[in-house]
Parts: sequence; C-alpha cells; structure tokens
Amino acid sequence: MTVVSESVPWVRSASLGMWVRTGSRDEGDDVLGISHFLEHMLFKGTRRRSALEIAQSLESVGGHLDAFTGREQTCYYGRFLDEHWPQAVDVLADLVSSPLLEADQIEKEKGVVIDEISSYEDEPDELVHDLFADLIWNGHALGRSILGTRETVRRFDRGALTGYFDRRYTSRNLVVALAGSFDRDAFLDLVQRQLVVPAGGEAIDGPPLPPFVPGVLNRPREFSQLYLCLGARSIPYDDDDRFALQVLSMILGGGMSSRLFQVVREQEGLAYSVYSYADFYRDTGLFCISLDVAPERGRRALKVVLSEVADLQRNGLRAGELESAKAQLKGSLLLGLESLSSRMSRIARNEIYFGRHIPVRELVRQVERVREEQVVEIARRSLAEGAISLVALGPLPEGAYTEQDLAMP
Repeated sequence: MTVVSESVPWVRSASLGMWVRTGSRDEGDDVLGISHFLEHMLFKGTRRRSALEIAQSLESVGGHLDAFTGREQTCYYGRFLDEHWPQAVDVLADLVSSPLLEADQIEKEKGVVIDEISSYEDEPDELVHDLFADLIWNGHALGRSILGTRETVRRFDRGALTGYFDRRYTSRNLVVALAGSFDRDAFLDLVQRQLVVPAGGEAIDGPPLPPFVPGVLNRPREFSQLYLCLGARSIPYDDDDRFALQVLSMILGGGMSSRLFQVVREQEGLAYSVYSYADFYRDTGLFCISLDVAPERGRRALKVVLSEVADLQRNGLRAGELESAKAQLKGSLLLGLESLSSRMSRIARNEIYFGRHIPVRELVRQVERVREEQVVEIARRSLAEGAISLVALGPLPEGAYTEQDLAMP
C-alpha cells in the first residue's frame, strides 16, 4: 500500500485518512450505490469492535471519526489530539481491514440509506447537481447519484458487499495519509503492523465515457425557487490548463466580487445564489454555473449569465480581474494550510492523481503563470456556444427550456 505523511510539529493535533481508490463511477448499473453503502457498513462492527465502540473510539478522547464516498474515492478519516494518533491508526485500520458485514445489519442499513435518498431528493440545491452530472456524463456511472437507487440498494446482500470489499479494499487501492504532529517512524511501523489487507487486488478502471452530447433537461417540481445549472464537460485533474479554468471560475462566479454575483444579484436582483465551479476527475471534468432564481425570472437570469460569458469570450478580461482571481486562488491554497484535514486530503489526492507530493509553492507558481489569453481560451473551450447543457429543476411558469435559451447574445 501507499503511505504519505506531512509533519506539522508546531500543532497539537493530527488528521488521518484511509483512502480507497474506488467510488461511484466504478460501479456497474446493477450495484449503483454499493461504494456508499459499504462505507456505512464499515461502521456497523468489526471483528474487534461493536458499532458503539467504533463510535466512541475517538469521540471519547476528544476526537472525531467520519467517512465520505466520492465519485472516484472512498475515505475514512479522523481528527484527534496528537497524543492519540496511535489509537486513530488502530481504529481506522480496523475499519478498513476487518468489517463484519453482518446480514441483519445490512437489512437495517438499507432502510437508512433509502431514507437518505429520499432526504436528498427533497434538497433541490443538491439534486440539481446530480441531474446536471447525469446529463453531462450521458448516463455513465460518473454522473449517477453516489447514493444509488432504491432498487439497487434493496438488492444488496452480504455476498455482493463482501465480494466488492474483497476486490477493492486491497493494498494496491489503498492510500494512507496523515498530517499533523506525530512520530513518523513509529507511524509507519504501526501502519505496517495494524493495517493487514490483501495484496494486489482489482485494478480500478471503470467503463469508458460515452461521447458528450449537449442537452436540456426540464424537471418540473413544486419548489418555491427554480434551480438552474448550465455548463459542459471540461478537462481532467492532470491537465495543465486546470489552473486557468480555476481562474476563470473565480472571475465568473467565485465570490461576491465575481462578475455573475455582481451583475445577476447586485445589479439586476435576479438571484440570491449564483456561483460557478470546476470538478476534475482522472480522465475528464466539468465546468458548471449554478443559480437559484424566482421561477418567473429564470429566462432573464439565464440571458444575463450568458451575456457575461459571451463578453468574456469576445472581449477578454477587465482591468484587475486576472490578478484579483489569482490572489483569491493563492489565498485559498495558503489558508488551506491552516487546516490539518485539508493538508491530509491534499497529500492524499496528490498521490492518487499525480503519484507524487506537490508542494504548495509549486501550485502557487502555477497559478501565478496563468495568462489572460489562457483564461479566455479555456472559457471558449469549456462554454462553447452549441456545446452547453442546461438543467432546470422547479416550477416552469415560462414554459420548458430549450436549446434556443442557450444561444449566446
């Protein structure tokens, strides 16, 4: 397995993560949601600890234990005082190496996850992004809900879970990351002794992505707001242009001083929430602009957004925009060093996506090198007219949206 660590000797705490290189995009249609369901089940008991003992393991000494499932990784992590890092290694190693996966607990947890799915569907500001991802990835697992569906969850049994666990939770797919105050040699020794997982394992290489076909999805729902997401596929994690794309996102919708916030909210009063973001994956990515508007103002707000995009593509950046966006990005990188959890996540993701440690100063230099013409070019590529998709979730008093609504002014 791979172990990465970053010593921060002036703090009195640490953050540990056990990262498994598997997520929702690597699931077949018949087992959608199994990565997330398995994440739940690892907290239901191991050969050495009951569910209650797992819950108390770090909380009883002032720490925190949790997990999350993403589209390409599953992570089990803890935050704790530096004197308790050996206990954290023991607990997390126990979770990812010896879960019981008992049949009766599986049946109980099905109801919990189905309730989670229902709760998620009642959160339109979350649901709209899943609908957008599904549209962008054209039915591929990368765009499906991480939670799975009620039908797939109901089919899970012990055989399916143990089989998936045995194939994926192996040395080749595991990255252990620790950041904070600790004894490095003792840490490596303890990981080697406590974390006993099968060698090798199944390589993670999900089905290829289908071609990108821009489209419009209308999902009428009885919400008070209309939720809009527009954007397209973009570039993967290791593309050198990812810094230019992040600068673009900062300029368009990265904060209160961004173009879209100032025009859509402050000048026009069309939306309370408007922002943009870029997501990167191992072989692709997406760029999205999201806004929540009064249903009767949806088309007007969409037109204003597209006008700002078209202006940037045709006329370039305004005075001060490039340097301001760079400063925001550099500030975000450096402020992230204040959080041990962020440090831990950063060194783990660097290993997973780049196979090496990337110092923050190197990232800062990459941001500083971004030029205006790169930002404009990535804007033209990522938001090209005729290649933008749109999701509209909520009331549609102005009628369903069509491709014509995405025409650049």
